[in-house]
Formats: sequence, C-alpha cells, structure tokens
Amino acid sequence: MRDMKGIITEASKCQFCGFCEFACPTYRVFRMRHFGPRGRINIVKNFDGKISEEAYRGVMTCLACGACEIQCPAEIKITEVIHTFKTFLISQRLSEGRV
Repeated sequence: MRDMKGIITEASKCQFCGFCEFACPTYRVFRMRHFGPRGRINIVKNFDGKISEEAYRGVMTCLACGACEIQCPAEIKITEVIHTFKTFLISQRLSEGRV
C-alpha cells in the first residue's frame, strides 16, 4: 500500500461508524472531525491532488498511536493509510519547494 491508489482503496473500506473517534487522543482534544481518524480517512478517500491547510494540519497531527485501529470493525489499517498519505503530502510539498 505504498501508492495513492492503494491507500484510497483501503480508506474506502470506511463506513463512517465513528467507533474510532473516541479512541483517538487528538480527536478528544480538538473535537473537530479532521483531527480524528474518521475525518482523516475521509480526507484521504476524497483526495483530488489538492488539500487545504486545515485538512493538512488535521492529517499531520495524527500520532500514529494505533488506538483507532483497535476500534475499527472494518479492520482498516488506519495508521498505515495516514502514514503513507503523510509521506505523499510531504514529498509533494518538497517537490513544489514548500514545506
């Protein structure tokens, strides 16, 4: 799952049940969807090559603690999806000369 197609496929398994959210430490602090796993997965799933600064901050604040994965009934590899997406975004910004 090293490419965008693979992570979008994995993210598309999400049924937005919300079980993951209250396990997520950043969601519990910020209480904003894009700072939780469900919101981050939605950002990945709907990625069209562009991302707002607020969505970028939401994705980048993931702690990769894995608490969300334990709660996910669809068994989505949430931390792997978000880590791969972060890597893609950082590479994209580096190639554009901005970080």
